[in-house]
Amino acid sequence: MIESKIDKVLALVESNGGWSSVYSAYPGLNEAVSKSNNHGGSPQVPCPKTGNGRTKFRLFRDWVDTGGAYHNDVGALPGGIDVIAFMESCSKSDALNKIIDICGGDLSSISREYVKNVKASQPKGINDDEKAKRVAKLEKLFQHAIPAAHDQSGRIQAYLNSRGLKTDAKTLPYTLGYADELWWGDGQSKPKKLHGLLGSMTDPDGNRITIHRIFLNKQGLKADVPNAKMLMPPPSYIGGCSIKIDSPVTEGDNTFIGVCEGIETALAVREATGCPMWSCYSDTLLKMVKIPDSVTSVLIFADKDASGAGQEKAEALAARLRREGKFVDIYMPPLDIPNGSKSMDWLDTYNLAGPSAFSFRLPVDISVNTGGVK
Repeated sequence: MIESKIDKVLALVESNGGWSSVYSAYPGLNEAVSKSNNHGGSPQVPCPKTGNGRTKFRLFRDWVDTGGAYHNDVGALPGGIDVIAFMESCSKSDALNKIIDICGGDLSSISREYVKNVKASQPKGINDDEKAKRVAKLEKLFQHAIPAAHDQSGRIQAYLNSRGLKTDAKTLPYTLGYADELWWGDGQSKPKKLHGLLGSMTDPDGNRITIHRIFLNKQGLKADVPNAKMLMPPPSYIGGCSIKIDSPVTEGDNTFIGVCEGIETALAVREATGCPMWSCYSDTLLKMVKIPDSVTSVLIFADKDASGAGQEKAEALAARLRREGKFVDIYMPPLDIPNGSKSMDWLDTYNLAGPSAFSFRLPVDISVNTGGVK
């Protein structure tokens, strides 16, 4: 059984010096371990797999016992097996085999009694109290926020304009919110009271799992902080979730939705094409997004990354959705990635080439209302 193998592997890890020994096989994880050991707490580091970002990843405070971590793009990785599965882009079963290899490739030395003792001492991931605290924080922010369309400060409109968007903020769907007081903190720097654009990330059943925060300064521009875009720690797994900005649109027998990574990219696509959009936050979550059975067609607006990750994840999503019987189109930005840049997304394309760079537009009678200049 897979459960007994997990128990044996956890015991093997313990007998080989714990998760720090396993993580030594990965330079990116080594950095997180080193900073945690030197500074205490859970310092944030670049993504240990890609090296992207400065504050993408952090080990949990109890990582020595659990191996657990948090990645801004995929959410909680409750244990070391989850972390290795993420690093290797593989299943948990394959991650177990990788951990065995790192630890010497031999489970035969692990006795049943030793497995029993290690299992009894293992923490069980996020406990009920921690889950309750996370839910309470999400609900508190949600209750104190207002729809972005109701912002009277002008900050939401200023932020949209600063990103080259013409959408009238008063027409934004109620799935996007505004917080007049939003505390920013990364666990290392002094917390700051800012403002923010909020995106409610929900699961396939519509349950709120977390909130995506875009921190803004007093003028409504992106705040000058190390990481101005952050997900709140979710109380449960966020794979399959999305920020459902719009409801799917039906024309005849066809019901469709567009999906992309960032909120701003989604808003650019809405302006240029009238297409209803869901934002998935990252390419990893884009690949995992769940689309309801009622939707027959999905339009994927992928990022063009120098690494190829955006297109790769879009193609993986398309393959899965086609197996589910859906019609899928992938749209890649037609412009080249500028020198010195890592990517070109549809917001960049919209700002550089305008709506004419988009190969289609929905009929006006079924287009989403942006209130902007077409």
